[in-house]
Amino acid sequence: MRAVVIIVATWFVLAQVSIFTPSVDYLWLGAKWAQLPKFPGDVGVLALSFYTSAELVDVAVSIDPKCPHLIALDPAEMASAGPGVVTASVKVVAKELNRTCPANVVINARYKRTTSGLEDGVTKVEYAGVFIPPYPAYNLSTRGAVILGIPSNITLVVENPYAFTSSLSLQGQGARVASPIGPVKIGGTRAEVPVVVVAEATTASLLVTIQTKDWLGEPVSLTYSVPIFATPPPPPILAISPAVLSQNKFNSVNITVILPVVADGVATISVAGAAAPRSAISVPIKAGKGSAVVDVYPIGGAVTFTAQVAYSVGGVSRVDQVSATAAVQQEAEGASAVEVKPNRLVAGVANNVTLLVRASGPFNVSVTVSNAAVDKPMPFRFGGIGEAEARLVVTPFAAQPVVFTVTVRHSGGVDQYTVTLPATSASIFTATPVPSLVKAGGNRTVVVKLVNNGDVAIQRAVVTITPATGDVAAPSYTFQIGRLAPLESAELPISFLVPVTQGGAVAFTYNIVYVTDLGASGTAQGAFYVQVYQVPAVNISSVVVTPPRAEVGKPFYITVTVLNEGFVPAINLQLRARAPEGVKPVANPYYFAGRLDPQASTAIPLSFNATAPGRYDIELTLTYIDRFGNPYTVPYTVTVEVANTTAPLILAPATGGTAPTQSGGWIVAAVLAVAVLAVMFYFALRKR
Repeated sequence: MRAVVIIVATWFVLAQVSIFTPSVDYLWLGAKWAQLPKFPGDVGVLALSFYTSAELVDVAVSIDPKCPHLIALDPAEMASAGPGVVTASVKVVAKELNRTCPANVVINARYKRTTSGLEDGVTKVEYAGVFIPPYPAYNLSTRGAVILGIPSNITLVVENPYAFTSSLSLQGQGARVASPIGPVKIGGTRAEVPVVVVAEATTASLLVTIQTKDWLGEPVSLTYSVPIFATPPPPPILAISPAVLSQNKFNSVNITVILPVVADGVATISVAGAAAPRSAISVPIKAGKGSAVVDVYPIGGAVTFTAQVAYSVGGVSRVDQVSATAAVQQEAEGASAVEVKPNRLVAGVANNVTLLVRASGPFNVSVTVSNAAVDKPMPFRFGGIGEAEARLVVTPFAAQPVVFTVTVRHSGGVDQYTVTLPATSASIFTATPVPSLVKAGGNRTVVVKLVNNGDVAIQRAVVTITPATGDVAAPSYTFQIGRLAPLESAELPISFLVPVTQGGAVAFTYNIVYVTDLGASGTAQGAFYVQVYQVPAVNISSVVVTPPRAEVGKPFYITVTVLNEGFVPAINLQLRARAPEGVKPVANPYYFAGRLDPQASTAIPLSFNATAPGRYDIELTLTYIDRFGNPYTVPYTVTVEVANTTAPLILAPATGGTAPTQSGGWIVAAVLAVAVLAVMFYFALRKR
């Protein structure tokens, strides 16, 4: 009997379950991207999908975003849809990327086709949390100096805000990329790629092609042009010793060639104005330096050494030409001797020259000077007994040798001497500001590095530096400097006020009055330039917490208003939030705003959820770069009060599933009822 009861009860339960099993006539399947927006303001396509068991007629599907980050365009309209899975494509405009936007999806069908004909349609309103994914975007810059025609090591800096895994390949435009040759894989938000580049022009660029995938896994190829600026390489140095050769005899000359880089090569040296054992002297260069000794016999007033220097750096061959000139002076013969000091002159300025003549007994001297102006009438005559000295003020016309012809008449006869002195350029000073690049707005100080590029030492000098224009506010600076040997420098600090709106090159002029160790006095004028660049001034102007007092288990929002008070745009603007334990971000706590124009502001929304009551400090970090790639960071701390609340638990049916939920309740009730009846029936039988 018990078995019969159990079988009957089981049959009854199965029958009830079979009777109350629901049929699904509609099911919301969700929203996903069919075409991603690539930048703020771009159009994307959302695919809205649902299942219907019946054929719907005259259907319109639209989306109603509940945030400012997404704007809906025209709804999708269909003459009929279903039965089965229906997908409607709706176009939207993404005002911001990397945002989550709540939205309502409205599905409206005017009619529904049944076996008996057309019936009234249905209207469904569904919820969709639409995440607007970021699209691959990169900021690229280079770090390091590039020398024209020589392999240079630089660093390619790749800013990847959304940390897409990518690979990049490099090509040169006006330059040749020696390394890397193939693709380079990068990851993370920042990558630094070592690059060896050979610039073929002063203005060149790197063409960077980045291969990656977007949020949907579709391949994306992006190409960027990164400018690189090359400076001409310094020429090799040709040094000769001694600098003054003797006439009518062989002179041993030490020749040294120094390259601007550490490399191997060869220098082929030719000699003009003298006889040499060979027409060309080959000097091997190892590790950037080579030397040789050659015997020359002067046959003119000056001897010029010209070097054709060939060397190779990183597979790139270069050929440069440099020269150096040695003066020729006749040695004393017979009963007289002539000496001229100094052994070189400065062109364009007055040089004090001393002539010293020695002879036995009384003598007379006649002097003529070529290629220069002299303070004495020519020929200039003087004399003495045993030894005599004369002083001349000589001003060379140009940077070409000055020839002194000296005739000495003494008791032993007549001796004639020719002395040639080289004349260096009068522009012997170079003024360079350090740093040469300063920010606009405020008091700036630079150190002017004054270098003596001449071949003679400066005994003393007075330097005056003045702004060339009214672009900056600065007084005139006057400095006194002491002895300055060749290639030595003096540091002259100057300060000036730069307007906040100033940009570009600011000119300063300098005037130098100097006296050389040779006794020559002169003046030099010139100019140098300080580059002023403007920077963005981005600050957090306001932070609003909504609601002002957050509650546990409920979301709260932080709106950060960022203002660029500068006069140039901020680039790669990013905001990161770091929440403490007890507060969890609802969406990604990273916001990429991109570019912020000058005198403009933007509002950045952040959403959080508190899991415990208390007082919490949320750390915000605002970062950006200027157009030169200089990074800036603005920290900010937001304090949030979280109150403890207890909310009643409410069970609600799933969206779009009213019929299945109700049917499920009936099934449970039926099963319980059948079980109770079966138990009661069993105990009744036992009592009998």
